[in-house]
Amino acid sequence: MSPEDRDGMLRYDQLATRVYGERRMPQGTRDLILSLGWVALRDPRRHDPAAEGQWVRARDVMNASNKTMWQLIADDAPRYEHDWHAGPKGCQAPMVRVDRLCGRNTVHGFAESDPVTGRRRDWNFCNRPRCLTYAQAVYARSKGSHERAPEPIPNHGGLLPLFFTWDWEAKYRRAAEVMPQIAGWEPPSYGLSADEWPTVPGNEPVKAFPKLRLIASEGEIVKPPTPVLVQPRSVMT
Repeated sequence: MSPEDRDGMLRYDQLATRVYGERRMPQGTRDLILSLGWVALRDPRRHDPAAEGQWVRARDVMNASNKTMWQLIADDAPRYEHDWHAGPKGCQAPMVRVDRLCGRNTVHGFAESDPVTGRRRDWNFCNRPRCLTYAQAVYARSKGSHERAPEPIPNHGGLLPLFFTWDWEAKYRRAAEVMPQIAGWEPPSYGLSADEWPTVPGNEPVKAFPKLRLIASEGEIVKPPTPVLVQPRSVMT
């Protein structure tokens, strides 16, 4: 085994270790990152001058269609997505004599935007008089909160830029043109990489990763002679 092959094997092992250690990593994004890493570092065809570019080769390794590849890119587009099922179930007014929420079936509901993170919280209340009194105070506070709140800190995607340096904004924009679920996507002001997003209270800080450099030519990734690991950007706090 040549020194170059040993180096590629080591770097691929390091990449795989980081990928499997990333708890936020969905399966599709994981498969794409590992495939790109494979064709850049371990693929026996990576030195063949007649071989396809890295992107095309990764698609073939995954046995995926062009549509599937664009779907994977769209899935990783950095954005905020509200979880409609994350909030407490039932009335959210606190009980007076016991340390718990009311929990009765709800009749009234509205949303409030956090003044720091910009993220949305849903409130739901029942018709019990004391619960409605509590709801009125929360509703008064929530009025105008969407207009006053900053842009929501992203909570979805932004993982591909953690591992590879490339023009991801262009790729995400192209995915938004062909994938309806992210139509009209715009890059968040917080950055494309999850490394760059401010830490939200209650969430663990995002860990930075070294990245492999990919080179694009006429819209396709092509194989560089030797992929270069670059230093990660600093994690924002």
